[in-house]
Amino acid sequence: MTDKYLTLSYWKTTGNIFYSILFILPMLFLYESMCWIQYFESSYEIRNGADVFLRQLFFGFGNLSEIVYGALLIMIFLVMLWYNRSVIEQGRLKISFLVFMFLESLIWTTGFIMVMSFSENMILSVMQRNVIPEQFYLAIGAGIWEELLFRAGAIALVSFLIELGMGYSQFFSVCIAIFISAVLFSLFHYIGQYGDIFTYKGFILRSIAGIFLGALYIARGLGIVVYTHIFYDMAIISLPIILDHA
Repeated sequence: MTDKYLTLSYWKTTGNIFYSILFILPMLFLYESMCWIQYFESSYEIRNGADVFLRQLFFGFGNLSEIVYGALLIMIFLVMLWYNRSVIEQGRLKISFLVFMFLESLIWTTGFIMVMSFSENMILSVMQRNVIPEQFYLAIGAGIWEELLFRAGAIALVSFLIELGMGYSQFFSVCIAIFISAVLFSLFHYIGQYGDIFTYKGFILRSIAGIFLGALYIARGLGIVVYTHIFYDMAIISLPIILDHA
């Protein structure tokens, strides 16, 4: 007898939130660990802006211990995994799929770079600071938290409001939500002490990036888009280093 779960489509199965969370969890652990190492003896720390925003939104402005905060985040992810444990119980968890998701993210990253290569300035979410460990750490944070905020959060909320409140179709609502989230995503990079100086070219560039990532999120789920964002930022960081040593 053939196990019916063996015939499940890779494309359909890996869009499940369980796979996305399981896929993202190592990067979340790495992000928190690198933050702790980078700023262990410092009185301050620099985090991704979306991370700071969500922290203030859900936990307030209090001085929450970084260790407690990081542990709480990982615990939330683990609880979400437990809540979706039926994936394991029904025999649908395939480690090979996680490997394929990693490779697929690299392919999407290549496509993302090609889309963005029409501009000489391909920087997306990385600060203009020549501190390499910090840059890689922030690239991971950008991939996780900006995708959670602008893709998983904004697209879901805006599409729900448009479909429910205005009566438009789901497809139309999602398309508008992708566009709105892309604009918000672009504007977000110009806010705060470490925000970029606003330029129309940079704004349009990041909006295009937001549309690409939004479409990828809808098509392939949160896990793939998080890794694609991370790999893209890491590629942009690494390129000048490679060219300098070429």
